[in-house]
Amino acid sequence: MLRTKKLLIITFFLTLFISEKAKSINLYEIFLVGIGAGLILDQRYDNSLEYSNEYALKDEILNKFYNSKKKKVSSTYFRDLPIQQKLLVLDEIEKF
Repeated sequence: MLRTKKLLIITFFLTLFISEKAKSINLYEIFLVGIGAGLILDQRYDNSLEYSNEYALKDEILNKFYNSKKKKVSSTYFRDLPIQQKLLVLDEIEKF
């Protein structure tokens, strides 16, 4: 990752000095480009993300409920749902 940062910095400064037109880039713009490149590299090599999403799991639970059309939902699943989805489940149960 350190090599990538060095390569990116070198490429950035080379493009500033090689261009034929004079481009006035102030210190603020240089810092913005540097911070943006750092954030992009940090997100690129971030290993803390999980493959399973909490909302995808909740959506799967609701899909199972709608597919099975049961009148009972497990209390552990129901407790973890957001309020809007709880209201959808209750509304669907009352339609029976």
